[in-house]
Amino acid sequence: MVLVIVGSFLPWVISGEVRRSSYAILGVVERLELAGEGVLGVLIANWPWLGVLCMAPVLAGCLRWWRTAGVLGVVVSVATGLLSFGILIAAAGVSGGLPVRVDPIGPAVMAAGAVLLLGGALCLAFGVGSPVRPR
Repeated sequence: MVLVIVGSFLPWVISGEVRRSSYAILGVVERLELAGEGVLGVLIANWPWLGVLCMAPVLAGCLRWWRTAGVLGVVVSVATGLLSFGILIAAAGVSGGLPVRVDPIGPAVMAAGAVLLLGGALCLAFGVGSPVRPR
């Protein structure tokens, strides 16, 4: 979970000498209204809530709601994994001397966090190694 949050703050785009995080990029996309009114627009508008969303499985785990924590963790990992892997794959196909390019460190850290989170969340959701023992 920490890698997902840290990855969102790391550089995602290099523009000249300036490195921008996912929050800066999505802020520009939102201001320019490039995403529209659909699902993508809603996701971009709510991206700053990523840290709060990442805390939901932690809170469920603190309340010993193991399956709920697992399901919430799967949701967070799938959403952040799709975004970060999508950007990494799209950036791999781009070549040339463009002044704006993808900095792979932010998406790569988030992708690694999403993979680790998915593994742990699936274990919680299906009770593998569950801390709750049957009576």
